Amino acid sequence: MTAKPLVILQHEPDDPPAGIGTALKHLGVPFEVRHLYKGDPLPEWPHETGGVIVLGGALHVHQTREHPFLGDEVKLLRHVIHDGGPVWGVCLGAQLVAQAAGGDVYKLKDPEVGWITVEKVLDDPLLHGISSPFTAFSWHEYACTVPTTSHLVASSAHGVQAFRAGGKAWATQFHPEVDASIASHWVEDAAKGYPRLGEEWARQLREDTERNLPGYSSFCHTLTENFVISTGLKHTS
Repeated sequence: MTAKPLVILQHEPDDPPAGIGTALKHLGVPFEVRHLYKGDPLPEWPHETGGVIVLGGALHVHQTREHPFLGDEVKLLRHVIHDGGPVWGVCLGAQLVAQAAGGDVYKLKDPEVGWITVEKVLDDPLLHGISSPFTAFSWHEYACTVPTTSHLVASSAHGVQAFRAGGKAWATQFHPEVDASIASHWVEDAAKGYPRLGEEWARQLREDTERNLPGYSSFCHTLTENFVISTGLKHTS
């Protein structure tokens, strides 16, 4: 019997699976991408998918009137998490997982943008083989609390960076999927989008990207492999 594919939920053209998709291909894990902003339907669980990865986006979890699929995503995630199915939420996706698991989402006083230092709190399977502290790319104006039934996995100066919401469900506030194709315009978009942070901040962001990006695909591959092995989507040989 053919295994059901992972379904990746993409919220806008500017935040594709990128490094996560590349890692899944290398690992031989079948997946498909649903472009929700184009009107693609959410997958039926468990009939159509073996698990769900939820990506980021500039929209916010509270914009359910403008983007009705957000509310439907929360319902889907709640169902999958309750059934013990594989879930990985990234940035906006992490906040949707938090809502689905009973946590809260709130607006930050200042956005967290750029390469940040993240500390592991638990030796969790998702971060197996990742040193602490580690460097990750972040871009979010909202943050989430850890649901009472979940466990904090990693944090930064701005708060929650990763948590485990169930036996096979995780959320990462940072963006492991960033690759050269994304970084080439995200960095400039951020520099233009936050002029109040100043030219020095923008210069540092470019320098940090040039330094950190070459090894970042390996980081993303490790997280993705940890996710698919920990959830049983792929077995170790």
